[in-house]
Amino acid sequence: MRQDIYERQMDLTMKRTEYNRIKRRLDGAEAQLKEAIVLRDELHQQLTKEQQDVVKLGKFSFMNKVKEWTGKWDEQMGKEIAEAAEAELKFNDAEKTVKDMEAEAERLREEMTNPDFAYIEADWSDFLQEKAAWIRRNDSVANATLQKIADDQVRLRSIMREINEASDAGNKAIYALDAALDKLGSAEGLSMWDTFLGGGLIVSAMKYSEINSSDDHVHRAQRALRQFETELMDVQNVAAESFTVNKNDIYTFTDVFFDNIFSDWMVHSRITDAKSKLNVVLQDVRRVQDQLTRKHAEMAHALERLDVQEKEIIEA
Repeated sequence: MRQDIYERQMDLTMKRTEYNRIKRRLDGAEAQLKEAIVLRDELHQQLTKEQQDVVKLGKFSFMNKVKEWTGKWDEQMGKEIAEAAEAELKFNDAEKTVKDMEAEAERLREEMTNPDFAYIEADWSDFLQEKAAWIRRNDSVANATLQKIADDQVRLRSIMREINEASDAGNKAIYALDAALDKLGSAEGLSMWDTFLGGGLIVSAMKYSEINSSDDHVHRAQRALRQFETELMDVQNVAAESFTVNKNDIYTFTDVFFDNIFSDWMVHSRITDAKSKLNVVLQDVRRVQDQLTRKHAEMAHALERLDVQEKEIIEA
């Protein structure tokens, strides 16, 4: 009977821990989704304004004719197009983020429908009443020791599970950052050719194709880092230790290319700068991954010691 009680407690505790973890994540995802929607809508308004500025400048007017004659029209149009392109890039990135957050919130809602969670709090309350009655009838030093061991086992297993999930998210972030850096490296090579060796239209087109592709990869890296941060918070909640990633300027990465887009030197310089920033983030993620690995090994050893103690008491 004693062993049955501890096994049931462990099972119920793990289920309650998992339920609370998913609920906490869902609450956070829904809050982030609301913020992302507000930002997306603001950026859409900004994009509409910039597009209207381009259209307005392209329409016939005596003022525009004067600008053409004085040579200022091309300069003004270039500026308006660059601003519209920047606004479009920011809006597209915000739209992707909203879709990501919608999918994440829906996934968590689906997890909350797990049948194991349907009556988890009622089951826990019933169990505590049953256990309290049993302890009153069978109080002993061994029971108290086993209870302490069971509590520590649940805590350690919870930490190890969270560490595993964080490590998986960290590996995905590393993969995404590596892919983004690979694309940026290709863009940097083409940019050097275009800037210093007169690459021409074809090389310039290839360069911007690689830049656009790298932007998609960086967005995936941003999404992976958001997930990594979420998982790290779960580890910190149960392990009471700090695991942080300095994202540097990765979340403003998409601003870098469309300011002064018509300057080959500026584009080349910012590609190089972006590579440097992503490398810093990548090294930071790898540093945290090493910390998680060491922490997991520490928890595994502690759990092994508890298992031995438990076996010794039960078999005594």
